[in-house]
Amino acid sequence: MRFPHLFAPGRIGAMTVRNRIIASPMERNYCTAEGRVTQRYIDFLEARSRGGVGLMYTEATYVDPRGRGRQQQMGIYSDDLIPDLARLVDAVRRHGARIGPELHYGGRVVDPSVSGLQSWAPSVVPYAGAGGVPPHAMSPDEIAGIVEKFGAGARRAREAGFDFIGIHGAHGYLLSQFLSPFTNTRSDAYGGDLRGRLRFPLEVIAAVRGAIGPEVPILYRVSGDERIEGGLTNEDMCAVVPALQAAGVDLIDVSAGIYESNQWITQPMEMPQGVLVPIARKIRPHVDIPLSVSGRITDPSVAEDILASGVTDFVTLGRALHADPEFPNKAREGRLDEICTCIACNQGCSDRHAMGKPILCLVNTATGQERKYAIRRAPARKRILVVGAGPAGLECARIAALRGHQVAIFDRNGEPGGQILLNRVVPGREEMAGHIPWLSSAVGRAGARIELGVEVTEELVRGERPDVVVLATGATLGIPQIPGILDSPVVDGDDVLRRPIAAKGRALVIGGGIRGVGVARVLAAKGMAIVLAEAGPELVGDIGMRSRAIQAGALAALPQVDVHLRTTVEALGTDEAWLWDTGKRWRVGDIGLVIPVRPLLPVMDLAAVLTDRLEGVAVHLIGDCLRPRDAMSALHEAAALAHRL
Repeated sequence: MRFPHLFAPGRIGAMTVRNRIIASPMERNYCTAEGRVTQRYIDFLEARSRGGVGLMYTEATYVDPRGRGRQQQMGIYSDDLIPDLARLVDAVRRHGARIGPELHYGGRVVDPSVSGLQSWAPSVVPYAGAGGVPPHAMSPDEIAGIVEKFGAGARRAREAGFDFIGIHGAHGYLLSQFLSPFTNTRSDAYGGDLRGRLRFPLEVIAAVRGAIGPEVPILYRVSGDERIEGGLTNEDMCAVVPALQAAGVDLIDVSAGIYESNQWITQPMEMPQGVLVPIARKIRPHVDIPLSVSGRITDPSVAEDILASGVTDFVTLGRALHADPEFPNKAREGRLDEICTCIACNQGCSDRHAMGKPILCLVNTATGQERKYAIRRAPARKRILVVGAGPAGLECARIAALRGHQVAIFDRNGEPGGQILLNRVVPGREEMAGHIPWLSSAVGRAGARIELGVEVTEELVRGERPDVVVLATGATLGIPQIPGILDSPVVDGDDVLRRPIAAKGRALVIGGGIRGVGVARVLAAKGMAIVLAEAGPELVGDIGMRSRAIQAGALAALPQVDVHLRTTVEALGTDEAWLWDTGKRWRVGDIGLVIPVRPLLPVMDLAAVLTDRLEGVAVHLIGDCLRPRDAMSALHEAAALAHRL
């Protein structure tokens, strides 16, 4: 077997697990407003069990409505919820995976507008992301009441038939709030030194153990390093974990970060694979029970290396299984090229989760829609011509071919991928282009024909005799309406990324989204001085907040880049520009390049011709040629159409 450590059976307490892959407790916003399990939720977890995962948490599952962080989060606060939870357990266990909830209480990070109740916490330390509302500092009696609720949640989980109990002691939620000096400023028995700050977590563990008996394993998630000044360090956690083991925990699951350092909770593509392994490595010598680690583990070879090194006994995968529920089966069977790999874009999962929306996936349009988007044979086979082999065109072709249609896809370029390929030269964003190799090979496996380097004309379309034409011709950069721009040394921003250009003097980049920041970083690496003007209040506002902080920070670290926010370019000349912000206008000279990165204009030439002249042929537009948006929107629009055809 290629991955002997990854697919060896493992033990956690008295429980045997079929392999070493743990599915992380990702929140999904699939439950009802009362925290009840839905069929959508069951379908999602059943697909991952069928896909071969060894063990899975449900998600952060609140033991009390006051601790709920999301409107559609899973709850375990009432006996009335047990029958639906039991139905979920049955669906997962029929395919061989172990399953358990992760008992959770949000504390200071709970927004009262979501829970409808004042948030409780160890101390009055507000969280800006929850509106900055000061939480209520819990009394000893209130602490005891929450301890009882954890015990009651564990008892309900046991009655529902769960195999283990997880406890969420990470990410700046209530248990870690008590443990961390960043959020616990108490001077009573629940504060002060480490012993006092550990009291509440240890009481919760005792209550859970008392509710479930000695045989059911307890898994406890920790932030091995909170990655914030004044918070728990990796060294602090090395002193904490022996107490957790002594209290009866059977596995420690190592994550990192709190909400103020949230890029460490859900690491974006700018962070490397296995980024939390060094944190787990320091914890390893301090416990004898099994250890697991999360943190951008999306390649089975990386997972195998972690286990083979002895750092951990299990690996915790979240988005890797979100992107491909069959990841374990494909890895075990050696079908590595068929794994739909997570690219850590966060667009469909954590970004939507933060907005309170049901999470989806950019690279797997069926994620979270397993029943709706199950592949079903089309009632009638059609000849479908797709124009444009960018992400939207490829996804539409893939699904249509799987449904039995005869599909051909054409693109004028010599390789598939479209504008998403530009990310290959943007520092930190290279993985955005990483979905294209899988997508293009999946199109071929589905039976569609791909023709590259072909300019599609009306004559070509007629020669293909299609029943349906799908136009996915994308968008192109336009020229902003700035006085004098045509007399300036203006160049196409995409050309700068395709063929990095060097010039004397300065480059003026107009627009501070990810494309503008990418152009600025590429040219700065070539030795140019950069002036970047962004009319809005922040940089890279078009990507998720976790990537945003890293990209903006990387740009700020370049001394040759001069960033101006809330700034407009008012006029341009042959080598100069006039900029304006908050009532001040000034001149910048010695400009060798002017690089606007917006507006994006739909490419619709072919659409106008075909719509007017093709009789009896259905013509559909998808992706940026319909309206420029992000890749997530384009792919899901393509999938929706392909499932209708």
